[in-house]
This record gives sequence, C-alpha cells and structure tokens, in this order.
Amino acid sequence: MAINLNSTAPAAPSGATNVIWQSDVSGNVSAYVASTGGTGPVNSTGNTNNIPATTIITPTASALYRITAYMIVAVVDAVSSTLPALTITWTDQDSAAGQSFTLLPTNNGNSLTTFQQANMEINALAGGNIQYSTSGYASNTPNAMTYALRIRIEPM
Repeated sequence: MAINLNSTAPAAPSGATNVIWQSDVSGNVSAYVASTGGTGPVNSTGNTNNIPATTIITPTASALYRITAYMIVAVVDAVSSTLPALTITWTDQDSAAGQSFTLLPTNNGNSLTTFQQANMEINALAGGNIQYSTSGYASNTPNAMTYALRIRIEPM
C-alpha cells in the first residue's frame, strides 16, 4: 500500500487541520501546518510618552490568540513618574464587534524594579487588526522616565 502525502486527501476531521507535506530534491520529507498569522513580536524600548494605536498583526484566519505583555521602567525620573496602561484592541470572531481590554493598568512606581506583566486570550476575526496602545504616561520632568514594552502573540 502506498502512502499519500497530499494535504488534501482525505479531508481533515472537524476541528482538525491537515498537515502540509513537502520534499526536497534529495527525497527528504517534512511537514508543517500553515500559520494563522505571524507572532508579531513587539520590542519597543526607550519610550518617553504614550504609544498610539499600533497594529501587531492582522490575522489571516479567525482563531484564539494568547497575548503576553511585559512593561518595565528603564530610566527613572528624579522625582516621580507613572508607567502607562497597556490596552489591547481586536475584532471578535463571534460578535464581529470591536473589543478593547486594559491588560496592564498604570503604575506610579518610580524605580528600576517597577514592572508589570500579564497575559490574556482573545478570539480574533480574520482580517481585523490586533492592536496595542498605551495611555497615562507621566514623568515629573517631561520625557525623563523611559520604559520598555514587550508583547508576544501566539495562536492557540
């Protein structure tokens, strides 16, 4: 009996994904599953103000996504500062309505040990942007406090 490595025969059962097979000229065979959209990592450092709405990824397929975020004070203000809140926005797959969630609240810590981290799951609609923004940044001396923001997204 021959083995068929075609990703379309037979069709995958409900809730499953067919594996896509490929081979090279030497006869080596490998398999992969098509991505539902990139992981779109955010590595934003040296921030001295709020970040406006910025697209991380635009999903090519509707799916559940896990978002992980980490924000830390990188340079302190001599007097006081506020680490901004982080808001995630997306279009929900089931309701097709825009959604918004504050993943990290503001934090008035003013030291190099002031950080926040959290994760969440969203059900994003294909073609709808997944975005982030920050609000509430404050520095006693304008633009003195700097912060770093790291965000990762993975399909579930």
